[in-house]
Amino acid sequence: MSIDRRATATPSPIGTTVALSATVVLFVAAAAELPLSGSTALVAACGAILVFGLPHGALDIELIRGWGTQRRSFVPVLAVYLGIAAATATAWLVAPVAALAGFIVIAVMHFAEDWAAAGSRFLATGLGVALIAAPALRHRDSVAGIFVALAGAPAAGVADALLLVAPVALAIAAAGIVAMTVARRSADAAAATASLLMLLILPPVAGFAAFFCLFHSPRHFVGALAEARRWRVGRWAPVVVPVTGAALAIVTAIYAVHDRLALPERLTAATFMALAILTVPHMLAPAAVRRLSRPPRETPKKSFVVAHLPRASTSP
Repeated sequence: MSIDRRATATPSPIGTTVALSATVVLFVAAAAELPLSGSTALVAACGAILVFGLPHGALDIELIRGWGTQRRSFVPVLAVYLGIAAATATAWLVAPVAALAGFIVIAVMHFAEDWAAAGSRFLATGLGVALIAAPALRHRDSVAGIFVALAGAPAAGVADALLLVAPVALAIAAAGIVAMTVARRSADAAAATASLLMLLILPPVAGFAAFFCLFHSPRHFVGALAEARRWRVGRWAPVVVPVTGAALAIVTAIYAVHDRLALPERLTAATFMALAILTVPHMLAPAAVRRLSRPPRETPKKSFVVAHLPRASTSP
């Protein structure tokens, strides 16, 4: 039995209405020239990512434990999850620019999962790339500043790379939105359009926080609740709250290390680095557990076989 760990919930009319209404409010704020890239706005955006965004992965370990026909013990699953997170953190210390590039690739794969309604992996991946690259099209210097705070001066080149791919990615994303519209997946098409516009128009941190908290995280959180069958607050809160608290502890530790930066930039760097450290196991831990759980392949026995007869499969 195979459960799709990454299945996301279909957007509800109420959820889509709320998210789109919040998007309009943010566009009005940007048109009114409110300081959405100021210190207060940066702190608010990072706070939203941490409080409303991070919990969407808090049920990961519970979901992995319940995958398959037998429930797994807690410690081995936690060890796999923390091991991947520790390896990711080490990569940020040893090769930060490479870690940043790897995080972007992982993020593209993760965000592409939201757009299965496009009906094509190519279009869904194009949407994932566009969501990451769009901010660089109008806010290249701001994106480069975030990357430099994360990984040092050479990371500015990553912003240039995103700027180069953004036009093509946005063209593919537009085709994906048309495909969803034709398939009568209007909620998905509206969500993709609003997300891209926010990331294009709003300052990078504010735009990402809005997309992450209004569109991405709710879909995954509702999907996780459905798979874990923990709809009631009393059933999911005892798991989500401690895990989110542990994630915030990671943010605090990274924040303490980056003492050379001013407070808003320091919080931004800590937020995105923690997001990177947690996103990698969020994506890879289920695959790792499944691979480790497979029974060993049988070693084919040596035998004389008539040449024209098919050999027995060695697959388990």
